[in-house]
Amino acid sequence: MTIAALPRPQSGRDHRVDFWRGVALVMIFVNHIPGNLYENYTSRNFGFSDAAELFVFLAGFASAYAYGRVFFAGHRLVATLKAWRRAGVLVLVQYMMSILALGVFSWGALALGRGELLSRNGLSQFIAAPVETMIGFAAMTHQLGYVNILPMYAVLLFLLPALLALARISLNLMLGVSVTIWLLAYVFAIDLPNYPLPGGWFFNPVSWQLILALGLYCGFQRIERGYAVAFHPWVMALAGAYCMVAFLTIRFDLWSWWESLPFPMLVSGFDKTYVSLPRLLHMAALIYLFANAAQTSPFSTVTRDNPLAMLGRHSLPVFALGTVLSLFGQVIKYDHQPHFLIDTLLIAGGIAIQFALARFLDWWATAQKVTLGPKGARAVDPTRADIPGLARPAGKAAVADGELVAIRKSANERLTPVA
Repeated sequence: MTIAALPRPQSGRDHRVDFWRGVALVMIFVNHIPGNLYENYTSRNFGFSDAAELFVFLAGFASAYAYGRVFFAGHRLVATLKAWRRAGVLVLVQYMMSILALGVFSWGALALGRGELLSRNGLSQFIAAPVETMIGFAAMTHQLGYVNILPMYAVLLFLLPALLALARISLNLMLGVSVTIWLLAYVFAIDLPNYPLPGGWFFNPVSWQLILALGLYCGFQRIERGYAVAFHPWVMALAGAYCMVAFLTIRFDLWSWWESLPFPMLVSGFDKTYVSLPRLLHMAALIYLFANAAQTSPFSTVTRDNPLAMLGRHSLPVFALGTVLSLFGQVIKYDHQPHFLIDTLLIAGGIAIQFALARFLDWWATAQKVTLGPKGARAVDPTRADIPGLARPAGKAAVADGELVAIRKSANERLTPVA
């Protein structure tokens, strides 16, 4: 198998990946304030999947570049520690957001005189059994509502080296093992514990690893061939038809038709914890449609200056800020009906603050380069995430932007760059 990198854009980043991350961040923020007018226009109202599936898929796609290149070049320990370091950062951010969630809802209960706020999003368990719940917070087994996606992502990054080891043997093997685990998770109800409550995680990493693996598979295919999945008109037609079926199901409330199918929930249901097949197929269909958009369309001509790409470049800090802002929004919106002015101010104001943070981080990265030079800035820049183009093959000197690199691999040979 030969993996070849296309000539890189001058910035070394795939701005389309950043763009779709930014789209997912905006939709997640809007969806995390229930009861606002604008949540009726996010992707979950037009199909079976939502922004969470897109975000994890893009994380897998970017991981092929950020960790896969280093791993395939023979630096497996470095790639593993790099992925685990990122997972550790996610754990720390999760702790911070959990404490802030407690603080925001406690403030809301005191300031508004609405003690019932402390019965929302899993907070009631903290009141009923604080000692056990604090153990759950520390172990990340007890997760508050709307503050529960980062633990799943952290577990996936801890599992990433195993997926890379399988991918180094064969991409099809990696995907086959991932699908098998996904099936076994549903059949045997495999999930991580939700201590001190019964049940498991809402975002079950044993199932969601398949979405990461699909992104990883497409990322490696893109590196090797220049495209993730080949374009075929009949596949485009099928993808479009399936997205239309999903839209009609939601628009005309046709859920009973799916429930009447003589198949298990994994095949005909819409469970998010175990990632039912209809959700998985809808995510794949959407990605295929947009990945094969016309070259002149806005989706194929994303530049670094695109505002949503700017959000995506700084996905973790923007996501963390957006989550905290959405919790404030939940307190403000509590027990209130949708209202155009209030909802517009909440959503527009929250998104504007997230854009301001992303703009500051862009400026900060540039300021460091001006002050310390490119190498110094790279060494201390905390905003660089798992984005295509940031990791380069090891072995020879760094490859200049725009230069074609081939990395060869055989069953008994490390991947190494060749001239």
